[in-house]
Amino acid sequence: MKKSLSILSGAFLALGLISFSLAQGTQTPPKKAVRFIGTVDSVTMGDPATGTKSEIVVVNNATSVRRGDSTKMNFLVVATTTLYNAKGEGISLADIVKGNEVNVKYKTTAEGVYVAVSVKVTK
Repeated sequence: MKKSLSILSGAFLALGLISFSLAQGTQTPPKKAVRFIGTVDSVTMGDPATGTKSEIVVVNNATSVRRGDSTKMNFLVVATTTLYNAKGEGISLADIVKGNEVNVKYKTTAEGVYVAVSVKVTK
């Protein structure tokens, strides 16, 4: 009886480990951050009362972008987004204005939303 119980528990353990390793192989790896360089077209400050989210719209300075022909992109600015100036000093979203040149590092969510990881004002 003890021998069959130990064989059965060993089989369940092996099955569990195999299932876990197979599940690990099916997960989608996180996407790498991509950069977008351009000029700020608009900045929207978030307002929880109205459900408005913080957003920055940037127009590309070049005629094409690595990810396609997009010349204007909207980036969601979240609590973890790092904002800084050319000197590397932290700034707030209110310090970024239309006409600023920026370098945006961003990730794309599974829903296709561009979330800014960092925004550096270069000019």
